Amino acid sequence: MALERLTIGGFRNLRDGLLPVFGRVNAIIGPNASGKTSLLEAIHVLARARSFRAARLDSVTCQSRDGFRLVAEVAAGGSRHRLGLERDRRRLRVRVDGQDVRVLSELARHLPVQVVNTESQRLLQDGPGLRRQFLNWTTFHVEHRYREAWKRFERVLRQRNAAIRGGERRLALAWNGELINAGEQVTAMRSRLLQDLEPLLEPFLKDWLGGVTVALRYRRGWAKDVSYGEALRRSQETEMERGFTLVGPHRADLAIKANGVPAQEWLSRGQQKILVIGLMLAVTNRLQQLGGGDPILLVDDLASELDAERRLQVVEALLSTGAQVFLTAAAQEELPLGADARWFHVEHGELREMVQ
Repeated sequence: MALERLTIGGFRNLRDGLLPVFGRVNAIIGPNASGKTSLLEAIHVLARARSFRAARLDSVTCQSRDGFRLVAEVAAGGSRHRLGLERDRRRLRVRVDGQDVRVLSELARHLPVQVVNTESQRLLQDGPGLRRQFLNWTTFHVEHRYREAWKRFERVLRQRNAAIRGGERRLALAWNGELINAGEQVTAMRSRLLQDLEPLLEPFLKDWLGGVTVALRYRRGWAKDVSYGEALRRSQETEMERGFTLVGPHRADLAIKANGVPAQEWLSRGQQKILVIGLMLAVTNRLQQLGGGDPILLVDDLASELDAERRLQVVEALLSTGAQVFLTAAAQEELPLGADARWFHVEHGELREMVQ
């Protein structure tokens, strides 16, 4: 998977127009507030229809504009695709190869991206919602049946919650069978994902974290000693009182432990960043094992909280994946890249390729 060209209009402080051709390894250099992070954010928004910096897409529109537009040319194997996303005050429009699409996951399928930035430690520090997003995105790309199972679970969950809110106990119970079926499928696929990722994560962290043992544990959203059906039976009275379903994969979490305790309590911020990068690389390797193609890796401000030795180790690991990589830094010396890298300088929102 490779992003070759990107056209931008009305996005934050980035200058409108067609950007230079990208390569496999792309280094974006420039001063603070020049547009480096905004460029990575634009790629992320086009891939997922959401920002990694703002809760609402309205926030990424240039202040003097009514909306923004992003268009990309993507190469995957022997095929090429054109992706477009346009947002104005009235609607969000998504197109793939000239056709309107309503399912936003079509963008992620054609342009899978993973991002590491100064906020990546939130995966460890924030509540379970962010970790469920990580589980959903990753399992979607690893398990072809996941999207269908998760959407079915969400649909039945909405119906069941509506019945609970309306005080219709019998109708709520009638939804249990389908909820259990879809919920157990989602749980099985998420659990299998983590079992596969853990051994892929270990080699990256063996040297980076000085012997710290990292474990990934899936908390499925109900007590581990009972079935999902039994958990629903036990919680039904409380659910009728509170007005919503209390147990299930919508309440799940990913526990990330370092030497047996929560990683955010054991590791420094630099080590937490290393752990998140290792997790990104493990996901990339798993996708490659399954023949699912390479995700595009977006690494913002690599030098932050990492010394020169760690930066070199991380860069070597990133490049060894063979995936397309975008890295940002304030200065060239912060990125120990080889001769194959393409260097770009951004200032006042304008991106220009640098002659090496």
